[in-house]
Amino acid sequence: MANLPHIWHIREFGKEDHGIVLRGGEKALYRKLNESKGIIYISKAIEEKYSPHIKKGIFQEVIYNDISKDFINRKTNFNIDPDNSLKATIIGTIQEGKGQLVAVKAVEKANKLGAKIELHICGKKIGSYYNEVNNYVKDHKLSDQIYFDGFKTKMNEYRSDMDIGIVASKSEAFGRVTVEGMLSNLAMIGADSAATSELITDNVTGLLYKNGDIDELAEKLVYLYKDRKKLKELAINGFDFAKKFTEGNAANEIYDMITKLS
Repeated sequence: MANLPHIWHIREFGKEDHGIVLRGGEKALYRKLNESKGIIYISKAIEEKYSPHIKKGIFQEVIYNDISKDFINRKTNFNIDPDNSLKATIIGTIQEGKGQLVAVKAVEKANKLGAKIELHICGKKIGSYYNEVNNYVKDHKLSDQIYFDGFKTKMNEYRSDMDIGIVASKSEAFGRVTVEGMLSNLAMIGADSAATSELITDNVTGLLYKNGDIDELAEKLVYLYKDRKKLKELAINGFDFAKKFTEGNAANEIYDMITKLS
């Protein structure tokens, strides 16, 4: 209506991550996308979903999110004493797609294998999936291993008390929680799927496990429990990698794209 070029900024899968079914269906969405002049995807995983449906001539680019420098939260001390228990956290809305129950079962198994790990679940304690996870914890008498910490706002302070971050999501479009965890020097363990695979280089900036594989996630947890040197190494490497997301690159790249298409 304004006779100006239109640019889409696609930030979610939709169906795969949130179970959202679009009004008019995906064909209607693709029709609208093909009327635009440019499309920004926040990860290669998002690009792989949408780009096959886009006609030639429409400018497309992957631009990862910026993260505020406020999330830079470097640790000075790491939990390297092998006699100490480890604290792992999984952060986000408590819903099936985020995989909290997978994390609970993996920590349960890791502790049976000789580790001493606490899992702290950060997110609002509401909904049917929360009830399912909570009931599992109660039924299996895991209240001394699994803690529901509720919704938190002071995330740097919260993460400072943790050693490991778990990302068990089926389909992360980008994964702010992964980058923010790295910026707090957490050793990140993520499901090898969607954009999480783009952010974590296995055994370098974190650890990857097969999506949904409780046994493999448990093995990774036991590995870090036993090898505190590796825990610290992954935490430091992840921090160094994640710092680039605080440099304002996304804002500059988006500005350049708008300028180019106008």
